[in-house]
Amino acid sequence: MTSHPLPARHELVFPPALAQLARERLAPVSACMSGVSDYDLVRLLTTVFFAGLETHEGEHHPICVTFVGRNESDFVMTEPAAAAGVPLYRWKILRFASPRPFVPRELAKLAVAGAERRMYSAVGVLDNGTLAITGLAREGVNTGPDPFVKIITTRPGCLSIRSGRELVIEYERGSVVAVSDDKVFAADGSIHHALTDIAYSCGVEDAVVPHYLDAVSFLVREMVGHGRGGILIISTDENPTATAAAPYAMVVDSSLASLLRLAWRINATAAGTAFGQLLRSAFLTEAGRVGEELGRLTAIDGAVVLNRDLALTAFGVILPVGPSIPVEERDDECGPATPVDFDVRGTRHRAAANYAAEHPGSVVFVASEDGQVSCLLRLPDTEPVRLWHLDAETAA
Repeated sequence: MTSHPLPARHELVFPPALAQLARERLAPVSACMSGVSDYDLVRLLTTVFFAGLETHEGEHHPICVTFVGRNESDFVMTEPAAAAGVPLYRWKILRFASPRPFVPRELAKLAVAGAERRMYSAVGVLDNGTLAITGLAREGVNTGPDPFVKIITTRPGCLSIRSGRELVIEYERGSVVAVSDDKVFAADGSIHHALTDIAYSCGVEDAVVPHYLDAVSFLVREMVGHGRGGILIISTDENPTATAAAPYAMVVDSSLASLLRLAWRINATAAGTAFGQLLRSAFLTEAGRVGEELGRLTAIDGAVVLNRDLALTAFGVILPVGPSIPVEERDDECGPATPVDFDVRGTRHRAAANYAAEHPGSVVFVASEDGQVSCLLRLPDTEPVRLWHLDAETAA
């Protein structure tokens, strides 16, 4: 298995071929990968994949698995919390008296408990080297690198592999889908500058700006993760005008930016190490949950519009398509511009391009159902809308 690389773009990939990619991306951050054979990794991914095709009592539920490897601890604590003696856990394992067989029907049965993605089936490697379901895993505060690996099938035919809240691999319809961060976080890139300007406009401090950008990247990955496509708008305004006639206009509540500001303003020394860590973790956990909710809303027809504070102002916003507008694509910031004929694109892309043209400085992300992700932006001092492809296949 390891002697054969992943197929080239546009070729279908069966789940066993994901094992090599999963090992490369997860081994540096997830301790549970240590000592796991290629055979076990292939079986892990294949079994979860086929469990996603199963139903239990006529209903289909998302399959949520936490792979713990050879770990036998009942608790995995956050490191600062463990040092301060705070009862703050990342994972709590509720062990079965006797391990259950690691087969699709067992995962489908236990999936009823994991509907809200807080309870997972814990899968580990037994002393005899076989895989088994050893219990249920309850996720707690899990904002950093995760020693375990989460494997989720939200619907048949897909696999989502995560470390903590980081989407590592998204497998959809036989293809590996992922978002390249290179163009989002390149310090000299236009998207980076635009998002940074938006962050500063809402009062985000220098130390919080990288976390603001991480939150935007997380939202885009969540939009890719559900596989239905969508539009995500990061507006430059506090009260975006596009939400005025939206069917699901919102009374603005807490924002991601405010949660991040609160989390990083906490001085653990002044507040007391234990209390400070507990409070910061609570804010970061809440920010993660808000991000998940916003990402799921992009599956609804129409656009999700966030204001400059990353607060939800509306979803299901039907953007007008409008007349044809000039759009250009560049391979890099200084490269030659290539005109893009958006008249042949779908309604979703044309509507997103028109919004970007009419709202300079706002950043618009568009995901297709096939997993391709684009970013549209018109800088205030330029005429054409610029297009970037953010999906890994195009970036490669």
